Amino acid sequence: MTTKSELREEYIKKRKTISDEFILSAENRVISLLDAKREKFKDKKIACYWSIDNEMPTEKLINTFLGMNSEVYLPKIIKNSRMMEFCRLDDYKNLKPNVFNILEPFETQKIEASDLDIILLPCVCFDTNGHRIGMGKGYYDHSLVNLVNSNTELIIIAYDFQKVQSCFENKYDIKAHSCVTEKYFYTFN
Repeated sequence: MTTKSELREEYIKKRKTISDEFILSAENRVISLLDAKREKFKDKKIACYWSIDNEMPTEKLINTFLGMNSEVYLPKIIKNSRMMEFCRLDDYKNLKPNVFNILEPFETQKIEASDLDIILLPCVCFDTNGHRIGMGKGYYDHSLVNLVNSNTELIIIAYDFQKVQSCFENKYDIKAHSCVTEKYFYTFN
């Protein structure tokens, strides 16, 4: 039987082996799929993540949203906690690496997660029930726990090869509404 930890380890290894050409092609395809749904993303408050370690790239995606007149926010880790706050991306010069070497904004406007229209979630893998496995620290699950009755839409961004049969969800896992890969825009019940 595979466990959540084993899936995480397996898919991090798989992600490390993908080529730059594959990543670029996948990134362009995701942008095309999201651009085809332009009205969904236009003039919105969108939280994205700054990609690292062969995650689906987000810099062009962020620029696409900015070009749609949307406000873009990035997560910022709250010191000595497993929580994040979302801060507006005003200028790329205002990004600094955090303890995980992920760029995050400093000295910018903050927003409550429930006031965001869309939150894009990174993943190591995902299933077709809307669950994801992240890097294992639980930052998103802890930070989004109060969104249960919110209108904020949670969308996983992933490569299609990251789809698995089950992510072995537990009561603490936050369920996404949809997932976009380079092949499909999945919608979950």
